[in-house]
Amino acid sequence: MDVIVSHMNLDFDGLASLLAAKKLYPSAEVALSEKQQPTVKSYLAIYRDQLALSTYEQIRWSQVKTLILVDVASMNRTGIPVDDLSNETKTILYDHHPPKEDDVQGEERYVEQVGATITLLMERLLKEKVTITPFEATLFGLGLYTDTGNFTFKQTTSRDLYIAYILKGLEMDVTLINHFSEQSLTTEEKQLFQILLTNSEEITISGMTILITTHEQSTYQNGLATLTRRLMESTDSDATLSIVKMKDHVYVVARSSSNRIDFQPLMDDLGGGGHSQAASATMKKQELNSVVKKVKHVINRMIKPSVTASEMMAKPVKFVSPYDSIDEVLERMYQYGHTGFPVLNEDGYLIGVISRRDVDKATHHGLGHAPVKAYMSTQIVTLEPTSSLEEIQTTMMKHNIGRIPIMLNQNVVGIVSRTDVIEQLHRKSRPVTDQSIVTKMQAQLPPDTYNLLREIGAIADSHGINVYLIGGIVRDFLLNRLNEDIDLVVEGDGISFAHTIREQLGGQIKTHEQFATATWTTPTNIKLDIVTCRTEYYDAPAALPTVRASNIREDLRRRDFSINALALQINKSDFGKLLDFFQGQEDMDNKEIRILHNLSFIEDPTRIVRAIRFALRFDYTLAKQTEELALNASYLLKQVSATRFLREIQLLINEETIIRGVKLLDSLHVWQSLFNLKPTIESLMKLEQVIAYHFNDAFIVILTLNYGQHNWKQKVKRYSLTTKQNQLIQQLEAMQTVPLSKNETMSSIHNRYHMFKEDTILLYTILTENTLLRNYVEKREQLKPLLTGQDLLMQGIKPGPIFSDILHQLTCFQLDNEIINRNDALTWLQAKRKNNL
Repeated sequence: MDVIVSHMNLDFDGLASLLAAKKLYPSAEVALSEKQQPTVKSYLAIYRDQLALSTYEQIRWSQVKTLILVDVASMNRTGIPVDDLSNETKTILYDHHPPKEDDVQGEERYVEQVGATITLLMERLLKEKVTITPFEATLFGLGLYTDTGNFTFKQTTSRDLYIAYILKGLEMDVTLINHFSEQSLTTEEKQLFQILLTNSEEITISGMTILITTHEQSTYQNGLATLTRRLMESTDSDATLSIVKMKDHVYVVARSSSNRIDFQPLMDDLGGGGHSQAASATMKKQELNSVVKKVKHVINRMIKPSVTASEMMAKPVKFVSPYDSIDEVLERMYQYGHTGFPVLNEDGYLIGVISRRDVDKATHHGLGHAPVKAYMSTQIVTLEPTSSLEEIQTTMMKHNIGRIPIMLNQNVVGIVSRTDVIEQLHRKSRPVTDQSIVTKMQAQLPPDTYNLLREIGAIADSHGINVYLIGGIVRDFLLNRLNEDIDLVVEGDGISFAHTIREQLGGQIKTHEQFATATWTTPTNIKLDIVTCRTEYYDAPAALPTVRASNIREDLRRRDFSINALALQINKSDFGKLLDFFQGQEDMDNKEIRILHNLSFIEDPTRIVRAIRFALRFDYTLAKQTEELALNASYLLKQVSATRFLREIQLLINEETIIRGVKLLDSLHVWQSLFNLKPTIESLMKLEQVIAYHFNDAFIVILTLNYGQHNWKQKVKRYSLTTKQNQLIQQLEAMQTVPLSKNETMSSIHNRYHMFKEDTILLYTILTENTLLRNYVEKREQLKPLLTGQDLLMQGIKPGPIFSDILHQLTCFQLDNEIINRNDALTWLQAKRKNNL
């Protein structure tokens, strides 16, 4: 086995380097020292579940074949049991520190004097074109910023600055970097810092702790902004206001770590400037006390309402019994993507919590059959629905836990996880207000439909049910596109709620018990699909999902793309409230199609075709990582059923973008993966003709792309699902055997091709570029029958096969222009009759 390690008292450069090295050596285990800097511990308290980390105790050091050291060159500084290593253990070294006598030489050394080790690793990742996610870019940025002192330390190089530029382009979140990083202070700054800390007082408003510090000195000193930020970090306050008089002026510097605090009202009063969370003002010729009074007078107006546990918690709560086996819990964790569950007894009371770590420990010892109660934790940390986001963060960090049950009257009413906290931290405010969305709904929906949604929301309120408008219609409201395809999702029993609506408003209900859905047709013939909130998981790539009841957040999480993972609440109390957990509006702004998680295309490869369809419909592009993941998963389309694949291609045809769609799918290697072909200019030109002649069938598109290859029949056979499609293949194959010369008459061609359907012959002429046959098809289409069966009867000819023979002969004469009108045809028939036919 291969193992990646860093130094003890781990800093952010070490942590970032561990993750970066894991991307270069994906089969290696990452072993984490228990000794970490406080800021790193705080970071891991929130983000640990997103990092694949092992403890030193979990590593079998005697079996390590390759040891990869990052941000460290000395074995002594790693803290690993060096004596347990084999003499044959190979070492690889990434470090940026000056060399020392006890440094490991290693079989491979990447040691250079740059500002941070992450710079060296990032250069390797870029060279090898490894995909880097926004989360990874942010962690790499933390390592870079902290180890270079925000690029002010002496060892900072231009290479470090360039990597910062690249990381910013990869969506590095500098706000989070600022939240977790720290700077060093000069001697003068340290002295002023101590004075400000001594003079400070804390004010708590609506759960927010604001530190106000004052000081007066006769000389001016730079760095008050840095000190203010350090005061905020050192005291763990949510915001800090430094009010310092230097010489004749009073300087006010404000810094906040919470989105709930907005300094704009204060700056409006003081005449200052800046941003909502970082601002300053200079009060010339003012007294310190008068400025302090002004600041305190405005403080209440700076605080925004808190996001509470009730707003962000997952519900209904998924729980396990103390008598469930460890194996059963592990399977549920896989199904729901959870890293822990509350444990409830038969009376519904919370008696413990079991985490993924507990489950892994039990299964490691072969105790998958053991009951949950043997491994659950009974030291339970809970919060109430009114607990603020800040309180939740603090609790997670303090107890190093990833999931907190939310209790009300001794009942578990929800769960808040690290993921929920991360979503809140990364969520960005939007310019679109709820009222503006309501206005869009009124403008785009028929009045009776809009009023109906209002009525449904009121009924939901009366039954304590949350109901949401979901799907493309929400997206199209924001894009000002018409869409009347109404899907409602219910947190609860969708079928039961559908019956409740019918009882109060009338209409008809058609239920689908297997999928927990119902279609309600109103008395005015409006159709609405009503669905139970659900989550889903996949037992294998490209398989159909298994579905379970869930909540709105998990229901949206299972959607294909962020722009489709939007919901509008229609309860009367929250009508028009927009839910955008996955930044779908931001992707609309950027005109990008983005999947919600990295395994999305693996779980359902047909989303690759769907991504192209939406990109063409809205004139968007695929987000960089989404495009890369689609490219890597295209081979899985071979495992998708022909029916599902054809359905997606048919939807692409219906969008009238099939030619562009074929080209974009080719760029993702879809045709190469399915048929080992690359569409040529000639095949695309033929496809254009096929579509122009209204052969708007997904199977014919596939046939057109493959036709001409020696094994075309075998390639398209899998996608031939109907009798008609099988007959088409047979007729095309038969026509290939019919010989034609350049001097053929129309009648001779007709003698060979009259048994084939005209549209089939036309398709064949496009595929083979046979102009002679094309002329025949066009003339045959224009030909009008000159005689009918009735004419033959009037000539005394008895019905039978002779009818077809006569009419066929007449058609041949018409095609050769030997008979051009009805009189000529009758004369010919009479002559034929006299000669006994």
